[in-house]
Amino acid sequence: MAKKKTSAKDIISLGKHIAKERQKRGISLETLATDMDISKGNLSDIENGKRDPRFSTLKAIANGMDLDVSELLKNY
Repeated sequence: MAKKKTSAKDIISLGKHIAKERQKRGISLETLATDMDISKGNLSDIENGKRDPRFSTLKAIANGMDLDVSELLKNY
């Protein structure tokens, strides 16, 4: 079976979803980035759909928001 390529639209949608979940929890971009030990710019690029996050990054984002990855992606 052929592997489906992630589209730019999917990456943008995921980034918006991550930003919405972060804001809903009252966590600043800077706080989450610091907790994840990545730059604020890197996290911003993910939230703005400029960067396709690896699974390990999604896991760190979810952990930083006290979520399981499945919960982060559930309504995405």
